[in-house]
Parts: sequence; C-alpha cells; structure tokens
Amino acid sequence: MPHSHPVVPARRLAHPAAALPAARPVLYLRRALIWRIVLIAAAVLLSLAAWEVRVLRQAATAELPATASLVAQLLNDDLARRTSSFDRIDIEVPLTPLDRLGRRISFCVEVQHLMRDRLLAQSCLSEEPVSNAGRLLAPWIRTGKIEKAQATRLLQLQAGIRAGTIVVTPNWDSLGQMLWERWLVLGGFGLGFVVVVAAVALLVDRSLRPANEVLAALARLEGGDLTARLPPFALNELRNIADSFNRLAARWAATTARQRLLTERLLQVREEERRRLARELHDEMGQSLAALRAEAEVVATLAGQSLPQLQPSADAMSRTTAHLLEGLQRVLSDLRPPALDRFGLGQALQALVAQPRRRVAQGGLQATLDISGDTSRIPDSMRVHVYRIVQEALTNAVRHGDAAQARVHVACTERQVSIEVTDNGSHVGVAVPVPGHGLLGMSERVSALGGTLAVAPCLPGGMRLAVTLPLPPTAWATEQAA
Repeated sequence: MPHSHPVVPARRLAHPAAALPAARPVLYLRRALIWRIVLIAAAVLLSLAAWEVRVLRQAATAELPATASLVAQLLNDDLARRTSSFDRIDIEVPLTPLDRLGRRISFCVEVQHLMRDRLLAQSCLSEEPVSNAGRLLAPWIRTGKIEKAQATRLLQLQAGIRAGTIVVTPNWDSLGQMLWERWLVLGGFGLGFVVVVAAVALLVDRSLRPANEVLAALARLEGGDLTARLPPFALNELRNIADSFNRLAARWAATTARQRLLTERLLQVREEERRRLARELHDEMGQSLAALRAEAEVVATLAGQSLPQLQPSADAMSRTTAHLLEGLQRVLSDLRPPALDRFGLGQALQALVAQPRRRVAQGGLQATLDISGDTSRIPDSMRVHVYRIVQEALTNAVRHGDAAQARVHVACTERQVSIEVTDNGSHVGVAVPVPGHGLLGMSERVSALGGTLAVAPCLPGGMRLAVTLPLPPTAWATEQAA
C-alpha cells in the first residue's frame, strides 16, 4: 500500500504563525576565540618544553670539558698529597675531594687504573636528589650522539707520572630531574593560563549574552514565531537595537495578520460566490434543462404516434438534454459539493474519495478514506477548506503523478485538524510550488488558515502530503466550556 512506504524528510512550504521552540544559537565568536587561545598556548608550551630539552643538552656538553679539568685537578692534587711517585701500582682514589664540587655541579666520574686496567672509583654527584620522574625523563635528553658525550683527563702522581684516566660524563638523571622541575613550572604557567582563559570566556560570555538573546529572537522570528521580542538591555546601544527589533517584529506581525485575514476573507468570498453561483445554476438552468428534457420526451412520444420521421431528432434532443444535466451536476459539485451542506464533512469526503478519476494509464484511481476524531468540531467555515485540500490532493495524484492508489487520513483533535494523503504516483518537482500546479493554491490556502503544508516523496515511489490546520480558539474553548 502507498502509506506503507518509508518517507524521507519533508520540505515545508508554509510556516505557521504559532509559537515555535526557539533554537539555541551557538556563540561561534566565543568558541573560536577560546580555541584559538588554547591552541596558541599549547603550541607555546610545547615549544618551551622542547626548548628546555635543547638547552639542557647544550649545557651538558658545553660545561663538560671545564668540569672534567676541575675534577682532574682536584683528584690529582689529593693523590699527590697522599702518595709518592713509587706508589704507582697500589693506589686508591677517594672521591671525597669532589664533594664540594658536586654540590654545585652535577656530573658522573669514573677513575680507571692505567697499568692493571681496573676501576678505581665511580660515582655520580648531584646537588639534589633525583625522583622517579627525573629518571624517566633522562632518556629524553640522552639521545643520539650526545649519549656518548664525555671528557677524559689523566690521573697523575707527583712529577707528572701517569697513573690512570678520569672520565667525566653528564649526570643524565640529574638533568632529567632539572627537566622535570622546569616542566612543572611550565605546567603551572599553563594551568594559570587555563584559569585566565576560563575567566576571559566568562567575561566574553557575559558580554555576548545580549547577542545570544538577539540570535535566539531572530531564530524564533525566522521560524514563524511573530511573538518573539527582545528584553530591555542595560547598554543604551543594545536597548536601541532591542526597541527597533521589537517595533519591526510587531509591524511584521500586524502585516502578516492583515494579510492572513485578507486571504481568508478572499477565500470565504470565493466560496460564497461559488455557493451563490451553484444555487443560481441549480435553480434556473437546472430547472430549465429538466423542463426541456420533459418536453423532449413528450415530443418523442407524439412523434412516435403521428410523425415517425421526427423520432430520431426527438431522441437526440432527449440525450443532449440528459448530457447537459449530467455536466451541470458535475459543475455544481465542483462549485459547491451538495453533500457538504446536506450530510456533513464525513459523508462529503466519502463521496469525494469514491468519485471516479481517469488516469493516463489504464484504470482509475482507487482511493480509501480514514477519519479519526470528531469532525463536528470543525467550524462550518473550515469544512469547505478541508474538502478542497483533499480534492486538490487527489487531483494532483492523478494529474501530476498518474497514481493508481491513494489513501486519505483525516484526524481531528481538540485544537487542530490533520490531513494526510499518500499515493504511489511518479511525481516530478512536487517539492516546489509552481504556477499551474495545485500545490501553489493549496499552500496559499493553508497559509491563510495559519497551518503547515509538508510534501515528501515516498520510497520507492509516490508522494506524501501532510497538512495541519489549527482550529480557531473559539471552537475548542466552546467545547471545553460545554
């Protein structure tokens, strides 16, 4: 069935003047400003962190020769005081002379014996303890060729006798600790910067709050809510903008209301004129054609008795008169459906759906009707509009879609009437109302009644037309009072 097809999102052709939920506008300026500041700050912090690594690497290699020379001088002086030139083999090299130097400079020292090729002393001196974080960051500094950075000096006895070698290397763990401490400082600056950015964001949000309200009011106005108004602002310039906006919205609402009343009045006048014309055609032409048909039958009877040669002409007159009466009944039904006044909206719609409609292809349109709710809630002035909308929708289904099946559903609630017509036709360009297409007149009619009209193609084929008409407040207010 056509109504079982999935439906793609509809395109709305007419917007109601009733209040719509206002879309919450996004402050793109605040978001863009915060993101730009955060990205710049992150880039600066990362650059500073990388710069600190580079500075520590350069410091480790630049100070290494001077540190090695000072270490060698201290150890050689101590060794010269404690030993003689003949104690070349059995010597001991304590590193206590380097304690004072280690409290100022961090380095690692290794003393090797020259003749016996054994390690005499080894230690890493640092002025501060090293944490686990410092040890983890040490490999960040000790990478590449710098890992082999070292300075070698001679260990000498008195008279310049060579006793071994002194190898001085950077204290990578200590440098990692220094990097960790500097990164903590940068992190503190970053945290403080985040706090500053948050404060700035609050200030910007507070400053742009009136702009947010203006955007929200514009969104409501664009959605058809003509009751949207701006509150009075503290700033004079913004107050002037709010006053101008409120005056424009009020004038637009008044103009729209006048246009709607004028369009509704034109529709009522047209329907009244159709009713008057239908009544006059029925009273004058209908009775004349009926009398002419009766006279033609009398002539046919007399001709059959006395003048047989007049019989064909009399029969032709009778057929022509009957054909004219049938055509007149169709015109009267189009001008003003008689079932609408005699039997009500439900029976009129049943008769409308049951009318035969010729298609381009073989066969006719098979339409079904489903009514839910009490249609007696619909005022008399709106019933003809509901009838015309269903009539035009079925006409479009045949004329523009060559549909074979259609389903009409009319639902009446306390405050609105919903009309849905689905078919299985092949519609082209139904989403845009153009002159000559029934959607244009239907859109104008629905807009004048303050309703909505949505058109959407069905999958795999067909069209769905949905109309919502609000009932006048007097209709449901009177029902509630009763």
